[in-house]
Order: sequence, then C-alpha cells, then structure tokens
Amino acid sequence: MDDGSGQRRVGRPRDASVDEAILVATADLLVEVGFTGLTVDAVAARAGVGKATIYRRWEGKEQLVLDALTASRLHPEVPDTGSLRSDLLAYYLPLTEADAQAGAIRLMPALAAQAALDEDLAERLRAFVSDRRTPVAEVIERARARGEVDPAMDVELAIDLLTGPIMYRLYFSGSPVDPATVETLVDRVVRAIGPGA
Repeated sequence: MDDGSGQRRVGRPRDASVDEAILVATADLLVEVGFTGLTVDAVAARAGVGKATIYRRWEGKEQLVLDALTASRLHPEVPDTGSLRSDLLAYYLPLTEADAQAGAIRLMPALAAQAALDEDLAERLRAFVSDRRTPVAEVIERARARGEVDPAMDVELAIDLLTGPIMYRLYFSGSPVDPATVETLVDRVVRAIGPGA
C-alpha cells in the first residue's frame, strides 16, 4: 500500500507464536483424528485463531499438515548407542506402536494421492520423507566409520532395504509390523551391509 510518499508501507510481520500454535494444534489433532478427520475449523479452534489466519499462511490442509510434521518438535532423534544393530532398532521399533502405525496408515496414502496432483505438495512430501531418512543415514555412516558396514555400501539403498518392507506391510499387504518382524529385518540388513558382504 502506498502511504502518499511514494513508498509502500510494509504490513505487520507474521507472529511466530501464532504459527507455532497452529502447527502444534495441527500435530495434536493428527494424532487424535488422523488426516481425514482433521479440518481447518478444528485446527483454528484448537489454536485459538480464526480460519482466515490459517488460510493467509497455508493454501490448504495438506500443506498445513506437512509443515506441522516437519516442525522441529516432531523431528526424529538420531540414535547413538555405539552399535549399528542397536541404533537401527532404536529408530525402527517405535514404528511397531499402534498409534504410529495408525497415524501413518491414515496420513501418508492421502498425502501421496494429493501430491500426485500438486507439485508443490509433492516437493514438500519428498522433503519430509528425506528428513525421516537422514537419521538412518547418519547411523549407517557412523557404523561405516567403526568398520561395521561395507565401505562400498550404497547408504540410500541400505535405507530402502530397511524401510521398504515396513512400508509395504503397512500400506499394501496388511501383514504385521511387530517387534519380532523389525528385529528380523534389522538383523538381515545388518548382515547384508556388513564388511565383506
């Protein structure tokens, strides 16, 4: 807006505390009701803001959800037990919990379907998935430095070997992803990527 002096007035800067309240409300509601049950109305009510405040910041529910998921409070920690097997179990065993599985099953297929139609959302989803792979890459690289991993091992392929079967069971086959399954998977992958494998 021109203030008559030939210069544009800058609008009020965004309040970071409002953004945080919205993202926290979104994350909490995702846990409670899942992606399909989440509405902008519910987020606004939980965060104590108007719907217009949310729509000024995010185009829609999908972008809001991805930003909530990638907020720092939801970033996975990088295990560091000193052992490749123990680190991988510390990272993957939480995926056997019912709440984690229910959230993934409710959320990721819906986001993937929407991402097929929305390139901006697709980029955000790829960034989210990449963030979730980073801790595993760090675990494997540390293990490589300790001599637990073949120096020639492709780290991205190793992560695929660990994550792929879990995702397949969750989204397609319906087979269980329980602690015994994860332990068996981790043990086989650790042997497969070990020195001299």
